[in-house]
Parts: sequence; structure tokens; C-alpha cells
Amino acid sequence: MSRKEPIRSLDDLGAIIRRHRRKSKLTQAYLASRAAVEVKQISRIENGVIEPKITTVLSILAALDLEIFASAPPNEEEEEFSMEEIF
Repeated sequence: MSRKEPIRSLDDLGAIIRRHRRKSKLTQAYLASRAAVEVKQISRIENGVIEPKITTVLSILAALDLEIFASAPPNEEEEEFSMEEIF
């Protein structure tokens, strides 16, 4: 079962990429090659130094066999409407 990790900052993103890269025993150079980005981008992203383009993030996550999800924070309650309120 996979665990979903929230990304709320560039530091969170960098930490997740670093953790999964190391878990997969990949060097920054190898990950950069797989993701078709420069090695210095991997380093800067892992350290939260740059704000990468979404296409770069998606390439890196794909190279790590990770997926990205979007969801509302768990503390937000969904509004419930009755049929009478809708019509």
C-alpha cells in the first residue's frame, strides 16, 4: 500500500525527492539523466533552493516511479446539500 505524503512547501518537495532517490539507491546524476534535467537542478530542488517548473517536477517524479495527487486538506469539511437546497 502506498503512502501519500503532503507537499506544502519547496522543502517538502525536496525532502520527498531526496528520500525516494536514496531509497532507490540512485545518484543525483542518474536521476537527472532519467528525468532529462540537469544534475544541478536535482540538487537545488532537493535543497529547496529553486522553484521548479511543474513539468520538471513531473519528470523527476516519473523517473522515481512516483505519482502526484491533489486533494483538499483533511480538516476542510465538505458541504452537504439537500435536494431542496439545490433546487
